[in-house]
Amino acid sequence: MSDQHLFVEVFPIRAESLPPLFAYRLITEGDEFTQQHARRMGGRTANALREAFGGQWAWIGGHLLTDTTVTAPRLDTFVDDLRAAYPRLFAALRGIHEEFDWHPTSGQIADWVVRGPASVLDPIILDALARTVFTIKSTRVQREYRMRTWSVADAPALSVSVISRLLYEPDLQAYIDTLSEATSMVGLWVSDKLTGLQGEILRLVGLVGEQRARLLTLSSNATMRTVIEAAPAAHWVVRVGSGIRDYDYVTDALDLVIRPEDITQFAINKGQLDRALHLKPAAHAQMVKIVADVVKEIGIIGNAYATKTTPELFQVATPQISLLWGDGRPRPFVREKLAVDFLAHGAAQLPKTLPNATLKIAVIDGVAEGARDFLEALRRAFDRESGLKLEITRVRDMRVVSQTNLDSAVRLLAKENADVLLILLPDETNAADQTEEEAVSERYARLQTIGRGLSSLIIHEADIHDPNRMSFLIMGLLARVGGTPYLLAEPLPYADHIVGLNLVTQDKREGIYLTGIARIYRSDGLLLYHHIAGASVQPGEGIPASLLPLLLPSRLLRGKRVVLHIEGKLTREAGLALGSWEDELDAQFSAVEIIRAGVPRLYALVNGRIEPPAWGSLFRLNESEAFLQSSETSVQPLHIRAEAPFTIEKALESVLVFTLFHYGASRPARHPVTVHQSESIEAGIGRGIFPTSFEGETAFWL
Repeated sequence: MSDQHLFVEVFPIRAESLPPLFAYRLITEGDEFTQQHARRMGGRTANALREAFGGQWAWIGGHLLTDTTVTAPRLDTFVDDLRAAYPRLFAALRGIHEEFDWHPTSGQIADWVVRGPASVLDPIILDALARTVFTIKSTRVQREYRMRTWSVADAPALSVSVISRLLYEPDLQAYIDTLSEATSMVGLWVSDKLTGLQGEILRLVGLVGEQRARLLTLSSNATMRTVIEAAPAAHWVVRVGSGIRDYDYVTDALDLVIRPEDITQFAINKGQLDRALHLKPAAHAQMVKIVADVVKEIGIIGNAYATKTTPELFQVATPQISLLWGDGRPRPFVREKLAVDFLAHGAAQLPKTLPNATLKIAVIDGVAEGARDFLEALRRAFDRESGLKLEITRVRDMRVVSQTNLDSAVRLLAKENADVLLILLPDETNAADQTEEEAVSERYARLQTIGRGLSSLIIHEADIHDPNRMSFLIMGLLARVGGTPYLLAEPLPYADHIVGLNLVTQDKREGIYLTGIARIYRSDGLLLYHHIAGASVQPGEGIPASLLPLLLPSRLLRGKRVVLHIEGKLTREAGLALGSWEDELDAQFSAVEIIRAGVPRLYALVNGRIEPPAWGSLFRLNESEAFLQSSETSVQPLHIRAEAPFTIEKALESVLVFTLFHYGASRPARHPVTVHQSESIEAGIGRGIFPTSFEGETAFWL
């Protein structure tokens, strides 16, 4: 372990301080009783039991868990009363029986703590967080928190994260009153005032006066029912899409969330938004401490896991890597020497498909000055250092940098016969001062290019004045047209290929549609092929049989050892489909799930300051899961999961090593190149601007 002291936003639950837990199961009948119905019935039953008998009740893993006991006769009477009060929901319920031989798992204990005793502290926690916020014109900053449950070394644990949002002041209904057309609220992002659930307004359902009775039958929350009853008849009911589900709300129950892309509409300074929402690691850690201290006061959690108390759970697993350059000699990987090594030894492989050895670029110029001189310097340096020619086919000036103007320029230049679209943008720190037009972030630019399947290289104004960046930019251009600046001198020994796989589902009018995104690399980092294609999927199918030969072709993978980098969690159905195709290919598939959302932050304490941990730092949950620090600039790790017999050590190494192939990136990337920019591709698919079938051998997603 280095001189950094690591800690994570995860806290051990003091199981010895908890009361004994008991489990009850629902006795039901009827063929139409679905799992979704069971969840809804279980949650409602837990609420009713809490009101009737006291104690903490929660529906967890198909059981009602509680810290109290109720006799069978009292439960029978309770069930009769429940069925009489809600005959439609509880028609299938016949009884509630105690499970006398039940013993809780660590996960069930953690779930009960979060949904039980910790949930009671919600008003106290929110009040403590509210003291940290400040207001911006016509808005207010809201701090919320999330608790998730974990099993760490087979012991129950919970994580705490704090979310900051910017809300319109006073609320959505007040904003609606300023609109000339109610339909203008469609597309706005909103938040449930009670639960914090966020989503997009999809459509207007009707007026409260017409919908009130229906909404009251749908809601069991007493506070929400009060809001519904009090809402004026002339107010609107809107449908809100959140994840894969839609919900109907009265507008009085919603706050209006202001996202970065909305700030022009609300005349908010981007610098103020950044300072309010994007907290530095030390400030964020302090917010988490505020929440944890409240929970600690009732004695159910201990201090956060840290190297000082549980050193066995932490590690810095930085692989020893040598790279192969154009001269064929291996040299140690040193991030700071990449540009020097490229200049001295050349690219490992040059592009093979460029007509007349000429790379054509089209340019969107959004910088104030210096662009023309920079482009000429780039052309000369590219010709000199790569041995190829660089041709600039067209330059589109973007005098006012805005999302609208960038969209227009991208659509125009997409028609050019160019290999790469070069986008010159102001530095994002300078752009934060814009007020009349929203600054275009690098993320937004990638959504418009990668989301269309276009290769692009984004260069900030600071880069064009920094001669040390020139070699990185040349490497980036080469990689976007099929070149390979460097490879691993020693391929990963446990795999022939590393394949990134994303599965994107869409609910369409004709049914569920699944798009697969596959990126196939050799285990030394050479990109071989990518294919993106979709098909209708039947319930329980997982991955349509027609897609598997396209995404994971036999010509490349038959008989091979393949590590699959899966974006997100792999469903059981998709896993079964992959297993069948694995057998068909006589291959060996090892799935590695790469989960980026909802992962607790990992921090380093260095010389009394809280900083991002060293690259390769990790927190081990168990033998198959870990939080991995894959970037040097963020405290947000990745959650990596492996399935035996493939070890977590191999999984972590494969992810870390494949973060090195982001040729030309302005900063070290957090995600391995195998699943990089998945969100941009998925957004393009969702908007219908990405090609319906797309294959090739160039990394357009860099």
